[in-house]
Amino acid sequence: MECKTEFMVVRIRFGRGPIVTQRPGKNSRLATLAASLLTLVSISCVSLGLWRMGSDLNWAGDFFVSHGLLSHWQVWIGMAAGIQYAAWRLTRYARTARERDEEEAAEDATRPAQAAANV
Repeated sequence: MECKTEFMVVRIRFGRGPIVTQRPGKNSRLATLAASLLTLVSISCVSLGLWRMGSDLNWAGDFFVSHGLLSHWQVWIGMAAGIQYAAWRLTRYARTARERDEEEAAEDATRPAQAAANV
């Protein structure tokens, strides 16, 4: 008894996916979102710091943290300043990335189109 085995070769061609680039500033949208949220957190910290300061001056009711590191208004104001600085840096990063993208798009618009064969 003779056994013949035949093989069939199947080639699968996938289309080209998105090009992965290592250009700087590709996370500018995420940076803008994070900066917006950090600004809100900073405003909250300033509010708590002012509440604590008002509590120390007997202008406001009791503060919800009575002991520990977070019971000082200087800590809350300092955290707000640090968080707002981080938000400012993220906004600056996003703005420079957006400007760089606009410059590259303007250069691409003036560059003549190249013909390419999809083989």
